[in-house]
Amino acid sequence: MTTIKPLALLGLGLVALSSCASQPPAEKSKAMIFTVADSDTSKTLKTGQSFEVKLLGTPTAGYSWEVQSLPTGVTLVDKASEPENPKGRAQGMVGGNDWTSFHFKTTSAPVDLQGTAGQALVLRYARPWEFEAGKPADQIWQMQIVVKPGS
Repeated sequence: MTTIKPLALLGLGLVALSSCASQPPAEKSKAMIFTVADSDTSKTLKTGQSFEVKLLGTPTAGYSWEVQSLPTGVTLVDKASEPENPKGRAQGMVGGNDWTSFHFKTTSAPVDLQGTAGQALVLRYARPWEFEAGKPADQIWQMQIVVKPGS
């Protein structure tokens, strides 16, 4: 009976270790998320850094957020949209607002770091056909971004 207890403890220990091993690894770093509150600010980022801009819009009325200009060394990786109220959409609600998420990554730093002032990421909110016809965007979101070497 005394030999069963150590074996049972050893078995429990092995089960505990195996469950730890199956856990997903901790996330190394989360991307920074910028919102409407971050418009008209300035950020310095390092090469290889990811960030997201998340803005609310009304695509059901034809309005959408689009990239108007990218600073040197910043690449658009992905653009996604999700309903502000997913539960309401699942119940058949028509219309409503959507969150548009732009995922960016810094790819390179300009050679002349002094020449990077004024490099802005600019997103515009408009109906595409009205903007193309010369009507200005209803909203502009912009952020000055300087990309520096490093990781």
